[in-house]
Amino acid sequence: MLWIPDDVARWMKMQLPWFLDEWDSLFWQKVAGIATSFCLCWYFLRVMRNKKLHRRIQQKQEEVRQSCQDLVERLRTEGLSMPHRERILSLSLTELQAQLQTGQLKCMEVLRAYQSKAMEMNEKLNCVVEPLTEAEDQAAKLDRQRSKKRPLHGIPISIKEAYYIKGYDCTAGMSYFIGKPMDHDAPLVQVLKSQGAIPFVRTNIPQTMMTFDSSNPIYGETLNPHDETRSPGGSSSGEGALIGSGGSCLGMGSDIGGSIRIPSHMCGVCGLKPTVERLGTSGMFPLGGGQTLVKVASGPMAKDVDSLVMCMKALLVPSLSNAWPLTQVLPFDTEIYESRKQLRIGYFKTNGVLAPVPAVERGVDMAVAALKKRGHTVVKFEPPRVMYMFKDLFMKVAFGDAGEESNAYLDNDVLDPTCRLSYYIFKLPYLVRLPLSLLVQLIDADAAQVVRMKSGTVLQWFKLAEDLEAYKLEFLAAMAKQKLDVILSPTMPLPAIPIGQSSQITAAVTYTTLYNALNFPAGSLPVTKVTEDDQKKLQEVYPANTLYEKVTLKMSQGTDGLPVSVQCAARPFQEELVLRVMKDIEQEVKYK
Repeated sequence: MLWIPDDVARWMKMQLPWFLDEWDSLFWQKVAGIATSFCLCWYFLRVMRNKKLHRRIQQKQEEVRQSCQDLVERLRTEGLSMPHRERILSLSLTELQAQLQTGQLKCMEVLRAYQSKAMEMNEKLNCVVEPLTEAEDQAAKLDRQRSKKRPLHGIPISIKEAYYIKGYDCTAGMSYFIGKPMDHDAPLVQVLKSQGAIPFVRTNIPQTMMTFDSSNPIYGETLNPHDETRSPGGSSSGEGALIGSGGSCLGMGSDIGGSIRIPSHMCGVCGLKPTVERLGTSGMFPLGGGQTLVKVASGPMAKDVDSLVMCMKALLVPSLSNAWPLTQVLPFDTEIYESRKQLRIGYFKTNGVLAPVPAVERGVDMAVAALKKRGHTVVKFEPPRVMYMFKDLFMKVAFGDAGEESNAYLDNDVLDPTCRLSYYIFKLPYLVRLPLSLLVQLIDADAAQVVRMKSGTVLQWFKLAEDLEAYKLEFLAAMAKQKLDVILSPTMPLPAIPIGQSSQITAAVTYTTLYNALNFPAGSLPVTKVTEDDQKKLQEVYPANTLYEKVTLKMSQGTDGLPVSVQCAARPFQEELVLRVMKDIEQEVKYK
């Protein structure tokens, strides 16, 4: 017989007098006892599960920490002298490639230089997930090679954690995927290796990669190399921070809403989001892989535009189709990239959703002046219906399952603070979220739309696909009307944001998601840094009418010296044109 303490029984009787007229009856004591036992068992099992989960995460953290420590120990005995290391690190990728091709530098020397710098920067920024242990064997093998050297011979390359690498977990910051190592390399990693590159570290990402923050419960928070109180952007967070701090000369990121371009902007590096089909999508973390309307794109990040070009040339080869047969390779068109034909370029400073801060406006002005100096015609362009694109197309596609897939993985995980709010919102029944969204609407209309998001019918999904296609045609018609070859705009309307605050400024990504929705190739490159004069104008002229403008104004305080980038985009499969315009801007503005 189950027994309930007298004081508990008295309390329950007081709480439920209308229900327990005869509390002393044996029946009700049994019911209460069973319920109490059930709750205690549930609590005990949850505590045990959490302990097991934390132990699993701690074991993974210890594993990667030890891997980094082992490399640091090896570098103490096998590393380079500081002057030799700094000489190698000072070389551009083009110069590095030339010295590796002639044998002036050995692959192992270059690898040691970047391993040393990466580990040094990782201590400050927490940008590296783990070093790749096979890198040294690859470098030694390449140094013994007597056959013709491949284009990327001996070039160290960092890889976002989202890419499959044989023998390593691919987690996206979620503990469910710990202990599930990949049995093959991603096709792009295979091609990079076949072209002589040496993947040497894996870099950090935010949990689920559905945010432009930079933290997860497994690998922790990545910091901005220019200001450690600010975010490096995401989701290619580690890539941006590592390249921006000089710990890598070339890296691979991925982008479904700005995940290459946002960290490129915030960390002051160059990044290219190609047309999705140009490099393919295979061999990356599968979250949202079944959603095909707006797909993730693979792309390079680097110190300069020449490095992006070198990487694209090396990747766009027949072996990419061999590694992933669904990719139809279009070789890099050097003639388009090197053409001196004058272009007609449209530009905008604001997209009508969120006004850019003065430093960003000045960056666009600098790029416009640079392009005019190169002989191009530059005219104003108004992108059609950007808010419609974001709210009624991109957001409905990105959250088409109302968070069901990501929540299924997060149900039994430690939640990163950046994911917690969206997780709990999507766990609420729709009939609860609907009235809640009406309250949220009074504060933030965009957030309200996310709150009331739900999975639609197949017919509604078909209609969404039709609407997205119609918007693409509308945008292309607007470009054709002005006979534009390329579009120039801000990458983001403000510099790097404070850590952990991306959810407060979602409207900022309307500048990047535009080109994901359109499937346009888009590249970001730094052109200037925030100045004292920019900060003075911020206080004097920046509008603070909407909630997002007020948040932008607040976040932009104290951003002196942070990088500011511009974004170039063109029609699908016109990556060479995008890179050519980026190069023209880079040569004129001479960002340092």
